[in-house]
Amino acid sequence: MSLINKYLFLLFFISFFILNGCNKKAEKVDTSILLKKYNSQVFLLKKVQEVLGKDVYFAVKGNFDNKNNLEIAAVKEINKIDTAGIQFFLLGLKETDLSVISSTKILRGSLTKSFTNKIKFPFFNYELLYYNSNDYYIGSGGGEQFSYIINFKENEIYYSHLVSVSKKLGRIYISKNIKRKEIKNFFLSNAKRDFPNIKVSATDINIDDNILY
Repeated sequence: MSLINKYLFLLFFISFFILNGCNKKAEKVDTSILLKKYNSQVFLLKKVQEVLGKDVYFAVKGNFDNKNNLEIAAVKEINKIDTAGIQFFLLGLKETDLSVISSTKILRGSLTKSFTNKIKFPFFNYELLYYNSNDYYIGSGGGEQFSYIINFKENEIYYSHLVSVSKKLGRIYISKNIKRKEIKNFFLSNAKRDFPNIKVSATDINIDDNILY
């Protein structure tokens, strides 16, 4: 290889490494700018709806999995001919595009009159998502209340189902997969605000024609 060729070869590699370094720096700057945009709730919800559809009415940024530079939990209302309920999603950035990391099955509930927000327990080093249907399914003659705590990191759904029938005490079922007494007490204490003498049911509860099983 002649001296001129060696010089051109060396110049090519120096230029390549400089350009590559500049591209990586620009990539980091672009990602940093994008992450700042997700601090806006309007921007965040718009981006989530672009992925999941317009029936997403709640989305929040948080630390749900300890794996990604951006993690967003969202809940979507499902209204199909043969299926109705709610579904929870965890989303993250893949390069600069928002995509679904994981999701739950469709669960009983509605976003109408409900409460949803992230929640933190001291024994977890990450956040969870809490949902409560509130009084949407409860009328003057009684009804149901569904509550969920979504643990995306451990792929767990902690669940409670409160049922009240007219002239009968309220009962609550708390899912068996809950190992921490603090989570069980969280569901129970919330129920006791409206039903101080509520009873805990060993099995899930069905309500039909004002009959409490």
